Amino acid sequence: MLKSSRLGAYAFLAPSLLCLALIIGYPLVSAVSASLYRWNLMSGLHRWHGIGNYISILTDPATGQVAVVTVIYTVLSVVLELALGFGLALLIRQGLARKLMGFPLMRAILCLPVVIAPLIWAFYFRSIYSPQFGFFNIVLGWLGLSAVPWVNSPALALYSLVIADVWQWTPFMFAVILAGLLTLPGDVTEAARVDGASFRQILWRIELPLLQPVLLVAVLLRLIDALKNIDLFIVITQGGPGTSTEILNFYAFSTSFQDFQVGRGAALALIVFVIIMVLVMLLLASMRRFSRAESKA
Repeated sequence: MLKSSRLGAYAFLAPSLLCLALIIGYPLVSAVSASLYRWNLMSGLHRWHGIGNYISILTDPATGQVAVVTVIYTVLSVVLELALGFGLALLIRQGLARKLMGFPLMRAILCLPVVIAPLIWAFYFRSIYSPQFGFFNIVLGWLGLSAVPWVNSPALALYSLVIADVWQWTPFMFAVILAGLLTLPGDVTEAARVDGASFRQILWRIELPLLQPVLLVAVLLRLIDALKNIDLFIVITQGGPGTSTEILNFYAFSTSFQDFQVGRGAALALIVFVIIMVLVMLLLASMRRFSRAESKA
């Protein structure tokens, strides 16, 4: 009986699994195949190269520079989003607990940037960073300060993109952390408060350990998303000035569709894919570990 029910379940799932295999599997196999060729769209060269593309990528000094830029952008974005999201979540939770007017509406308003498409957000920030007509430079002019070349300076461009990313995705961190805070058992914190524990002690010794699974999931999801981000880089900087904002994903894009080195670009894209899959496996392993710890407790 159990075997027949499993077969029935697999039969119902088969069409969906087949669609997923075609949608995900075919492009992946095509990318792997392309990465094994020296393929130039302009010259028409299409010659077997084996793992030569991967070797040249890993031994190219430019790849190391791009990797450094990728790490700086990813780590800065995620750390700032985590810190700001956590602070906002604590603030809104206090307002909701005290039933202050406007806080439920504020919670909804704070989440608005997340629902805007990343491409539209990128165009929005391109206008904000305009040297002559951008909002930031207009405000600086009102204050009597000189304009800042936000995305036209190699020293500032990457950090300007970090600001744009943080502005959009801090609400995601805020929403996830607030949901976690609101589901914490109130009796534990109330007992600690009765015993004389301060807000800081409750936060660091009780709430943060209980929030670890939520924080881990939020951080890893944002790490994955930041690694595969490309909209801001294509729309605002095109990897410039120079190569100051060239991250791995944009490097793969420019190699494939600007330099027309399709095989090398496919290899770069697969390297990014492997990095993301490693992060996904870490996420799943961490979730299983927390599940086992909770079941033992």
